[in-house]
Amino acid sequence: MVAEKVKKEENINLEKIITDYGPSRYEDVVLAMYWASHLKNTEEYRLKPVAEIIESALKDVVSKKVSVEDVKKAVEKDFQIKEQKEAGKKSSKKEKTKTEEK
Repeated sequence: MVAEKVKKEENINLEKIITDYGPSRYEDVVLAMYWASHLKNTEEYRLKPVAEIIESALKDVVSKKVSVEDVKKAVEKDFQIKEQKEAGKKSSKKEKTKTEEK
């Protein structure tokens, strides 16, 4: 049963679904791009080609596997992680500059 469901999800024809999609297709495509950006940061998708990540993200959004709230939470979390990394880089640059001045 599970294998049958996975096989069905893999056979989703994205072109047909997107062209026949309702009026929210543009918003959902943007949502899928945000989701793809999040997926790129995960360990599972880190080394996969961008086209494969985008296709997977579109499938997730179109099949309602992820909700708008899920995407918002993921993007916020990614943004916080990025800010923490940048803050760490800035503080290390300041320390390096202070060390060089001495």
